[in-house]
Amino acid sequence: MKRGLVGSLLRRGVVGLLVALPGLAWAGGAGSSALGGVVGERLRYNIHWMGVPAGKAYMEVRPAKEGHYALVSGVESIGMIRMMYPVKDELHSEGEKTPHGLSARYYAKHQQRGDQSRLIEYRFDREWGEALRTQEGEEPMSIHGVTPGVHDMMTGFYALRACPELTPGTEVYIPMLDGKKIYQVAANVGMVERLTTPLGFFDVMPLTIMIGNSDLFRVKGSIVVWLTHDERRLPVRVESRLDLKSISADLIGYDDGRGERREARESR
Repeated sequence: MKRGLVGSLLRRGVVGLLVALPGLAWAGGAGSSALGGVVGERLRYNIHWMGVPAGKAYMEVRPAKEGHYALVSGVESIGMIRMMYPVKDELHSEGEKTPHGLSARYYAKHQQRGDQSRLIEYRFDREWGEALRTQEGEEPMSIHGVTPGVHDMMTGFYALRACPELTPGTEVYIPMLDGKKIYQVAANVGMVERLTTPLGFFDVMPLTIMIGNSDLFRVKGSIVVWLTHDERRLPVRVESRLDLKSISADLIGYDDGRGERREARESR
């Protein structure tokens, strides 16, 4: 397969898939009974492309000052895929917890492709309803229409995971800022099923997220996330189908921030 095609699939699939992994939510401190992730939650994933090991990823909810949140995630290609298309990305999102939910103030994407790298940053001005996008080599750009409900991609999926309306048979919409535009992301929740993973069996809700043509994904399509059917809503598997090629990420270890830790045997 040509390097260009592999690169395109990885850019749209593996990298995009793991931003959708960032997925997915803020709730409160350790021991909280709120939905979604809590401070101290750490998730680790193995990524496969057509059954071939393709990368590793992590997501963390880190401590922040009172009334604020800090989210960090990363993805890195490995093995044969790394030889063809080396990828190493890190995402950071910081903001405030408000009565209306999460409100991002800063979002950054540090992307590496081989020996090339770029840093894209967003600074949100909620009072003026704008976000300033900066990237080296480009003029700063103001993005308008950033209402209180608009999230960056990372915060948005964390907020989605914590959404009380996210129950089997429902559909939820969340506006997200990606690239230079705001997109409406639709999430359809399927019925509860039992899923076998590297960590064992989980009762899960399959969440189908419809992604339009965005700067990140560069293709119309969907991503399926299997969330545990409990208050944690852990994303135990994420799968994307692009150009008839399947890219998946499986949870292989976690600290849920509530006192439970698990790790797949092969990852120890």
